[in-house]
Amino acid sequence: MLEYMDYLDQNLNDAPRYLVRSVAFFAEKINILQKTDRYLRKVKVIQNKIRFIRYLYGAEINGNYVDREKLEGMQARIQFMADNVRQFCLDLWVKEDGDDTSNIESEPHYLLCLVMILEMEMKKIFLSELKASKFTQSRTFKDKKLPKGFSYQLHCLLVYLRDKKLDNFPPIVSARNIDVAIEFMLVFLGDIPNHVINGNRLNELLEKVGVLAGDILCVIQMQLLSGSTIKDDASKIDLGTIQILEKIEDLKAQVEERYYRSVIYRPSQFPTVGGLSFLDSLLRKLNEMLKSESGLDFMLKPYIVILEKELSYLTSVFRNVAKVQHEHEILKDLQRRTINLAYEAEVSIDSILAQCNALWYLFCSLPAIVKEIKNIREKVTEMRFKNLLSLKPCSVIDPSKHLPIQHSNLRYDEEIVGFENDTKNILRLLIRGTNELDVIPIVGMGGQGKTTIARKVYNNDNVISHFDVQAWCIISQIHNRRELLQEIFSQVTGSKYKVDEVGELADLLRKSLVGKRYLIVLDDIWDGMAWDDLRLSFPDGRNGSRIVVTTRLDKVGEDVKHHSDPYFLPFLTPEESRELLQKKVFQNEACPPELDDVSLDVARRCKGLPLVVVLASGIIKKKKTEEFWWHEVKDALFSYLDCETEDYSRETMQLSYDNLPDYLKPCFLYMGMFPEDARIRVSKLISLWIAEGFVQNIESERLMEETAEGYLMDLISSNVVMVSKRRYNGKVKYCQLHDVALHFCLERSRQETFMLAVKEHYRDFQTSIWKESRVSFSFSTELSEIALLGSRTRKPFHQHVRSLMTNGTEFLDWNPFRQVSELRLLKVLNLSSHLVIALSSATLKPLIHLKYLAVFTCEFDFHPESHFPHLETLIVKRFSASIISSVLPTFWKMEKLRLVEITNAVFHLDNDKHRIFEESPKLVNLRTLRRVKFPIGDTDRVDMLLQRCPNLQKLDIIISGCKNSSRICPRLENLTQLQILRLSFHPYQRISKLHLPSNIKKLVLSGTLTESAICFIAGLSSLEYLHLVDFYYESEEWCLGDTTFHKLKFLKLEELYVSKWDASEESFPQLETLVIKQCEYLEEIPLSFAYIQTLKQIKLIWCNNNKSLVASAVRIKEEVEENEATDRIDLIIKKHEGYLWQL
Repeated sequence: MLEYMDYLDQNLNDAPRYLVRSVAFFAEKINILQKTDRYLRKVKVIQNKIRFIRYLYGAEINGNYVDREKLEGMQARIQFMADNVRQFCLDLWVKEDGDDTSNIESEPHYLLCLVMILEMEMKKIFLSELKASKFTQSRTFKDKKLPKGFSYQLHCLLVYLRDKKLDNFPPIVSARNIDVAIEFMLVFLGDIPNHVINGNRLNELLEKVGVLAGDILCVIQMQLLSGSTIKDDASKIDLGTIQILEKIEDLKAQVEERYYRSVIYRPSQFPTVGGLSFLDSLLRKLNEMLKSESGLDFMLKPYIVILEKELSYLTSVFRNVAKVQHEHEILKDLQRRTINLAYEAEVSIDSILAQCNALWYLFCSLPAIVKEIKNIREKVTEMRFKNLLSLKPCSVIDPSKHLPIQHSNLRYDEEIVGFENDTKNILRLLIRGTNELDVIPIVGMGGQGKTTIARKVYNNDNVISHFDVQAWCIISQIHNRRELLQEIFSQVTGSKYKVDEVGELADLLRKSLVGKRYLIVLDDIWDGMAWDDLRLSFPDGRNGSRIVVTTRLDKVGEDVKHHSDPYFLPFLTPEESRELLQKKVFQNEACPPELDDVSLDVARRCKGLPLVVVLASGIIKKKKTEEFWWHEVKDALFSYLDCETEDYSRETMQLSYDNLPDYLKPCFLYMGMFPEDARIRVSKLISLWIAEGFVQNIESERLMEETAEGYLMDLISSNVVMVSKRRYNGKVKYCQLHDVALHFCLERSRQETFMLAVKEHYRDFQTSIWKESRVSFSFSTELSEIALLGSRTRKPFHQHVRSLMTNGTEFLDWNPFRQVSELRLLKVLNLSSHLVIALSSATLKPLIHLKYLAVFTCEFDFHPESHFPHLETLIVKRFSASIISSVLPTFWKMEKLRLVEITNAVFHLDNDKHRIFEESPKLVNLRTLRRVKFPIGDTDRVDMLLQRCPNLQKLDIIISGCKNSSRICPRLENLTQLQILRLSFHPYQRISKLHLPSNIKKLVLSGTLTESAICFIAGLSSLEYLHLVDFYYESEEWCLGDTTFHKLKFLKLEELYVSKWDASEESFPQLETLVIKQCEYLEEIPLSFAYIQTLKQIKLIWCNNNKSLVASAVRIKEEVEENEATDRIDLIIKKHEGYLWQL
């Protein structure tokens, strides 16, 4: 043993030389020398302590001071420590530059603790055996202080032991006992920074934890040294684990009695909106924990069992009584208390799992919550026994009366009724009148239809042909001058060029408008400052340019007007209100005659406000054929008649909200997290709803995404959410809130403590007064002080925050992750709106509860040890598309992933890829995988990866490089759920064979396609959407011949590098939309498209310089009009994003 330790001493002397060979470990870009120095100092401390242990052991061998049994135990401990040090030296020696060295980085931490514990135990043995000897009177033995950094080193050792596999334990020994012991000690160590325990008492407890760690090491070592599963050995080891658990229970009792017994539990206030949905979500979580094998979950099992049982019972009771409206105040109060306690329970459990003030939650919060829930259960049981829950239905218009809405495409998004004379008057002001620049203010209250009529005249054919350029910009209450100028500049020029300096941008916009007759709409201006920020960029060329401003405020209208007086929008007449109401309720159906009178009565109660009419129709359409329901809505509107007209829209919004079912209310309020007038991408919104736990998938055969889409369609059908843009198949791509609805969400969320949205001022973000667990804020110059205050004075966020979202791009230099990484309860982290220079997943490692992560960064590194067990959505957008994102094998352990989008993601499998997959489950929940990049010729890797994702529905793959290969396209035939596919090849890569499943509905392809590839695509039986971008054909003429795309409805050709296109009407028998973008070489569209009876629209984008192509499109439209005497084809010629002709 002495020779073995001398050998280790020599190897540790050589550690600096080994580190030079393992230079990859220090390949970080900063503080390399400092990191190396710290590392070597730790190795030196380990070496010195080993020398001291060797000295003690040598003294024992020579002096025979300790009895034989203790000596054998000491030898075994020394052997275990020495073997670990030997392995560390071996790792340093064999690692080459480029190898994974993450384990080497962490080894000194637990090795140092291993040596410390052994040193302490040996000193104790010598002190007990040789109390009076000079040998133990030395300064080394008298020093009773714990080594500096002992708690941290001990934590590293325990983490190492927790992550170490204990699969070789004998069957009669439960490795879980070891896990439970380790997890409690980690919880204890994690609470040290809270200063509840300190001083000598802390040292005393730390020493006990150290001894327990030594006992665990001893048990592990006994198993490793036994090398068998002999019953006697197993019994001995099992006895050791039982003794460890007994000591753990003693330690827990001591900590609880001494430090937490007198602490009073005070519950917080949580939102009650969507309470039953939250209870369902929590119950699913508790059931998952009961099935978990982790030591920490097992430690909490006694509490989880009780919570699951009691909350299941209470949830079933509350759900049954919710089916009828009731006025039982005691029961309502019990339900509110139960929901609040359920939130408390989740926070307590998650805090313990994240080791965030865990001892308090373990000893104070959880026991009190369980006790209170049991009391509520007893009261509810007593009420049921006394038959007090036989409740009678009462009153009208309540969310409990919500009936499931039949989902449709809802294509009737914006019905325009009335305003005929107003439209004519405003058109006259736009097209006629003075040649000087004129500003036309349209003034009206919220919900009166200002934006609707402005959009109507903006899209008028005469207006489009009259003006050279057009732009539409939404101002809203909180505006940013640079963003407004950038938006208008992009629409006017069609350029995506971004300009950071405001003065330069304002000058560029002015120059781009010089000499052009332009129309600019500034929608929803709230003050004169927004106009002052923009007006100098609008030159007066005396050519009839116009600016339309919509505003609620008379003063703003007066301030911005030039030649024309403000145009005050009138209210709808009762007859116009009835017409709009009937159109929104019955859509393309006729209103039954027996409902005509009552519909007029309801229309009169809407006070001529289009928004009120729309909201009322959303309530009525649930039971549109039942006359009594119309009367109930009419009577409900009557109660608001005394309100000021300005408040009437808000009160009707409250009525609509009251009629939403309980599970939709949190989904609706959550939309207040987004900026005013924002177009919200539906896929993003659905992922956020799922992450928040709002979506309850009762029908197991339905996907969560499908259920969430149904929720959105219910909100749209109720007219509280607007459709902003649809996909080719009628599904909603973007949605939006009316500003009245948004302000209602913000106000109601504050009342419910559901969500806090900070839109402008830092004073609105005082952490001392807000209690919401969801926070959204939009960057502004003033609000950017959050970063400075957070880093210099105090933390800007409460630790109880569960969701954090940022909007806007004003302040780009804020790196929040040092502060965010302390928010260990976060479920949603959406920081994709502003750039972070560099980010590593290791920074976010403490955020174990993350379900949604979205970032925008220049560089993102996947740390090998980073693992987010609950992550469902991962979005990493790169500032530069040329930078590669390396995805390490730990990615495949995140089995709950549903959506992954990583710009230029390259998956590293190392050499032993089969072993990686054997240790990881299939990602059966993964539905969307975007922006994955593979080098050409590596199709075997693609095949292997995609086999791990059998249920993909959306896939985006980039095949990089160009070379001859027997197989270029990966094999995708087995992805039987795949519906949307994007495949990007090098433009000069010739693609002759594709391996695609027949169920694909939408296909986007780039590259050079051969005739055989085109024939294969045409044969896809479910294909409805085809987008060919950067498309090369094997010749300059693309002749389809007899090739037929049987079900294709949408065809988009972008940057098509062919000159001639030959196709017949049989080539696309079901085509509805043809889009051609930036095709400067294509000479014309085949005239045969005029004879495709299903064709409804031809859109040419950025093709205005291609005269022959434009002429062919016009000829097709004229051919249809001449032969069919109908205006069946809508021809749109779009010069750039802000300017279109519509013929």
